[in-house]
Amino acid sequence: MIDQSLELIERRLKTQLVQELSRTGLLFRLFSRVKEPTSIKEKFTRKTYSVDEKKMQDLVGFRVTTYFSDDLKIVIELCKKLFEVVDLEYDTPKAEEFKPLRKNMVCRMPEEQNGIYQELLRSSNDYELIDNTFEIQFRTTLSEGWHEVEHLMRYKCKPDWADLTDESRMLNGIYATLETNDQALKALFDDISYHHYKAKKWEAMMRNKLRLRFNLENLDGEIVSYLNENPQIGKEFFKLDRIKMINEYINSTLSFPTTFDNWMFFINYAFLKDKFILSKTPEFLMEDFEMALKVQVIE
Repeated sequence: MIDQSLELIERRLKTQLVQELSRTGLLFRLFSRVKEPTSIKEKFTRKTYSVDEKKMQDLVGFRVTTYFSDDLKIVIELCKKLFEVVDLEYDTPKAEEFKPLRKNMVCRMPEEQNGIYQELLRSSNDYELIDNTFEIQFRTTLSEGWHEVEHLMRYKCKPDWADLTDESRMLNGIYATLETNDQALKALFDDISYHHYKAKKWEAMMRNKLRLRFNLENLDGEIVSYLNENPQIGKEFFKLDRIKMINEYINSTLSFPTTFDNWMFFINYAFLKDKFILSKTPEFLMEDFEMALKVQVIE
């Protein structure tokens, strides 16, 4: 049975993660767990830990799965700002080989959660080989299922695979296919965004360019008409780097609902600086932008 203190730590960390990830508007899912006592004992039999040296670091674990592969680095950078990072494994692909790529982060428990954990340590010896850390794994939705199968059927029973070189390569090959599909999925939506840009379908262009969880509210009609009459503004928007736009927002103190209007106003203020769209930007948003962004806007 999982200790209630650990469940409290997991809930609080999850709430913090969900709030910050939801602020971004990115498409994601978040999974969490506290290791069961049987799972802890099983891990102790597979790995060597000691009080003075290496301790187990994933008593509490999270997995963030993003819908698109280029969002992984965005989310990792966000978590690095949110928590004290103890260790980060981020494998980069090699041209000559395909294998599972580790994207795992170990973080120190924040002060409040660490206080709860220290109280638990003082009341029980069961956790003396476990560090006051938690793990965050980063995956795409396409690769998530493969990692679950591999972890249970190969990683946890490596002797079963000792003489199965061809079969192991085949399992890795399935992962390689999923990695290629992740790249194809991103390219597909880039193409869809371009198609809508050429057709002057500005909402559809924004949705597929930014790939955020937009609210079902239409883009302001006057802005749509303005973009129809001034398609070069839409072209400038389309040519902007998606990662740069999203990181500009994430790295600020801004937090607004994910609507087409809000993102158009934000991107215009930060990058395009079109006077008409500036004139349409609500005063309260202008004040927020001025406080949060150091951008020179032409009056």
